Amino acid sequence: MALPIVTARLEIRDFIPEDRSALHEYASDPRVTQYLWWGPFSEIETLQFLERTGRDAKMPPRANFELAVVDREHGRVIGGCEFLSRRAIYQEYEIGYFFRPEAWGRGIATETVRALLGFGFRSIGAHRIYALVDPENTASQRLLARIGFRLEGHLRKDAFIRGEWRDSLVYAILADEWPSDGS
Repeated sequence: MALPIVTARLEIRDFIPEDRSALHEYASDPRVTQYLWWGPFSEIETLQFLERTGRDAKMPPRANFELAVVDREHGRVIGGCEFLSRRAIYQEYEIGYFFRPEAWGRGIATETVRALLGFGFRSIGAHRIYALVDPENTASQRLLARIGFRLEGHLRKDAFIRGEWRDSLVYAILADEWPSDGS
């Protein structure tokens, strides 16, 4: 499976300059970035993000993927996700995801995470994929547990976010725990 990743409702692809307006609309929303280490984005930060992801996408060999999530029916960017090499020697990757509020509660995050797992385990050869989740983000915790991630740990005050130290929960899944059919 290569990029773009196409699911029933989504296309997951590299960001392009034309995504700037849609990206800024959700990346500047404090509700979207509430549990993230970044944001809300200013216009300049949105532009810098697009420039960086464009450069990273061309970097051989590619290790990090920061991708747009597009609603195929409307052709609109509704969020983003990431698949980041953290400990390449151990084939370990971190995922993250974030969506505009209109996409919440529709199974978009579940579809995105499943697609990222398929991409990671089948195309990249990942051994372990994990996500760091703010303890207050119960929706993300439920999503990951439902898909098969296990809670592996609680990191205390490991992230400095908007002027305060925050905890992170570590959820992970191993390649041999992921069903070969991706369900």
